[in-house]
This record gives sequence, structure tokens and C-alpha cells, in this order.
Amino acid sequence: MTASARPELWGVLNVTPDSFSDGGRFVDPEAALAQGRRLVAEGASVIDVGGESTRPGAEPVAPEVERERVLPVVAALAAEGIRVSIDTMHASTAAAAVEAGARIVNDVSGGLADSAMLETVAALRTPYVLMHWRGPSATWAAVSDYGWAPQDVTTELLGRWHAALEAGVQPERLWVDPGLGFAKRAEHNWQLLADLGTLRTIGARVLLGASRKRFLGALLPDDAAVDERDLLTAVISALTAGQVDALRVHDVRSSARALDVWQSIVTAAAEAPAFGGAYPASPPTDAHARGDAITLTGLRAFAHHGVFDHERRDGQEFVIDVTAHLDLRGAGSDDELASTVHYGVLAEQVVAAVERDPVDLIESVAERVAGVVLRHGAVWQTEVTVHKPQAPITVPFADVSVTIVRGRS
Repeated sequence: MTASARPELWGVLNVTPDSFSDGGRFVDPEAALAQGRRLVAEGASVIDVGGESTRPGAEPVAPEVERERVLPVVAALAAEGIRVSIDTMHASTAAAAVEAGARIVNDVSGGLADSAMLETVAALRTPYVLMHWRGPSATWAAVSDYGWAPQDVTTELLGRWHAALEAGVQPERLWVDPGLGFAKRAEHNWQLLADLGTLRTIGARVLLGASRKRFLGALLPDDAAVDERDLLTAVISALTAGQVDALRVHDVRSSARALDVWQSIVTAAAEAPAFGGAYPASPPTDAHARGDAITLTGLRAFAHHGVFDHERRDGQEFVIDVTAHLDLRGAGSDDELASTVHYGVLAEQVVAAVERDPVDLIESVAERVAGVVLRHGAVWQTEVTVHKPQAPITVPFADVSVTIVRGRS
């Protein structure tokens, strides 16, 4: 299992009269504000406010009408210190919502519905979610063919990524969303969920929105209410948690509990000894064997460490080099994995250690990684280097890093 930091939960707040999931229950601003507060109390770190339904067959909404619906709610939530995302395809609505207090723009069209969106977002300097989109729902039947959906979606999103960069959007502000349910048949949605690793090759943070989608309803009786899909959504939240950075859900409570279970398993796995409790190793008595080592270089992780607010908020990439010293004579003679360290498992554990709980200093990150390496019973010493290629340094620089050497006492 690939471990990662616990993903955020983005609570869905539709302020439309024709939403498929809540039937217009939150059209009234006071009702919407109360629901936003409830979602935050249940564990949402972002409230995603939308004023135009994107369900199949929904009628388009003029930007003026959309703004009338969303701006009072955005302003009220932001005034209470709640982090708000504006779910819109219209550049004018995005700009007005950010002015009202929204901090993220979530565009299901990936900038294709409004030619002004990318330049607008670049000027707003907010995080921007590019969702995979092949056009409005009326066209989906004609554009829903894929070879292998994860590869096709990743390729098309990469094109939108480059378009956003060319428009001036900073790469660290970009997110991608595979667009489950948008011009995709059920098998395409399941393929995307099974292979989120392909999407991650773009290098962007990933938002996933499986909540209450029609392909989940297909697993339930025909007369099942829409909210009965929440349990299935929570299962997906737990199963995909290690591959995404945020989950967009209607029922925050159930997904939060599912993530609690996932986090407990990940924590236990990170703390487990490598060889079922083998005794810690001492340096080999053979001087030649003391030079044996397994080395991993260039491991990449995305985390929110740093002393500055923007580092904690936006996160950045960290690059890690690890050398694990252990006696490899046994592995070389008996050709057994049990006689060495599984470097694939070690790599996953190192990345997981870097991506969890933010700290101020990369020295602390290095100590954390060293502890993970030394939990492997055969390792008697490790060198860990943590590079911070996007460090907030005001002069030109090639690299900044911290290296520590730790062994068993």
C-alpha cells in the first residue's frame, strides 16, 4: 500500500434548485450557511460552493444568475474564517467569488468552457482545479470512448496543465481532477479509480469527486435514495486516500470516519519492524561488509513543511536520498528477500514519513526518515539527505539540503 498524508475533505454545498444530490435544499443563503458550518464541524477543511448544476441534462445557468446564488453564501462562509472553493466554469463568477472571500477556483471544464478563465485565475493567484472535461452533458454520448481511461484522461489533463502554465498560472497552484462521471461510462470510472497513479504522473495535487455519482448508484437497488450512495463513497475515500490530496464529498461525516480507519492502518504499517521483530543489527565484524549498503536517491514527496505560512498552506516538493547500511552477504549467498531490505517498501515508507504531519524544519524531516530506516532490523546505520528545491531563498541557488547520519546506539 502506498502511504501518504491524510487527504483533505471538501464538503459539497450546492445552492441550486436542481441539484441531483440535495434537491435544492440549500438555495436559501441561511440554510446554505448552516449546512456549510455543519460540514466543517464534521471534518471538512474546504466548502465547495456551486451555483450551477452539472448533472446530466441540467440547463446552463447565466453567470449573472450564478453569482446571485453563490456570492452571499461565499461571503458569509468566508467571514466566519471558513476556507471556500468556488465551483464554476465562468471567469466572471470566479473573480467575483474570490473578491467575496473564496480562496480556490474549482472549474469542472478545466478552462474550456470560458476562454477567459485561465488568464483570470492567473491574475487571481488562487489555487485552481482543472477537471477533465469533454464538453457539456448533451455531447457525452458522442465523446465517451476511451482506450484506457487513466492514460487518456491524464494525457488530456496534461494538455490543460500546459495551457494553464502558458496563461501564467503558477504550477504550485494547480490541481487536477479526473472528472468521474463526466463523459465516462461506469467502466471508465472504475478504471480511473483503479489507476490513480497514472494521473499522479502529472505532478499536480489530485482532487477526487466520486461522491454520490451515478456509477455508484448502479451497485444499489433501483429504488435506493441518492444518499444511500454515501457508504459507497466512504469506501472509495478509504481505498483511494493514499493516492489523492483531497476528496470532494457530500456526506463529510462518513468519509471522515473512513479516513480515520485508513490513517490508523497507515500509522501502524509505518511503525512495523521490517522483519517481524528481528533483533537490531550491529556493525559487521568483517570490515569489507561494513561497506555494504542499499541506496535510494531522488525520492520525491509533496508535503507542507516550513516556517512560512505559504509553505504550510500550499506545500512543496521535497527530494530525499537515503543510504541504508546493512550486511548483504546473506542475501548475496542465499538469494532470499528476507535477508535484505525490500527497497520498494522502504521507498514507500520514506515518502509516507515525509508527507505526514507538517513541521518547521527539514532537519526534523530528516530525523523522521532516519527513524523509519532504522526500524528495519538489519540496518545498523543510515545517511539521510533531504533536499528542498523550492526553498524560500531570495538569491539564485541550485540546491539546499540537510544531511544526517544516524546509527544504532
